[in-house]
Amino acid sequence: MKVIIKKTVGGTEYAFEIEGQKGLDVLANAGFLASMPGKCGVCKSENVHLASNKAKGFTFVKVICGDCNARAQMGQYKDGGYFWKGWEKYAPPIQREGEGELPPKEYEEEVM
Repeated sequence: MKVIIKKTVGGTEYAFEIEGQKGLDVLANAGFLASMPGKCGVCKSENVHLASNKAKGFTFVKVICGDCNARAQMGQYKDGGYFWKGWEKYAPPIQREGEGELPPKEYEEEVM
């Protein structure tokens, strides 16, 4: 069985071709792609785009809002299949003392 899904995310139209032996699996994957967010779930903007990154051996796929920077990330079931997690407002990681560019606490006390 083969299914082609056309989905617009933001201003970009994607065409996904899904093929497989089991019709139910093909339809489940088609349903997942058809349910991909086309606009932001936080600010309702249509200025969204599809993005991905890799970390610690995993690939992360998400839809990101270009206006408020909220994200909806793809999740994967342990026994197969995918789903979209809810929208979350993105906050950059907090830099902790002793990591990156911040000077150690002792240095700050000596200088000040």
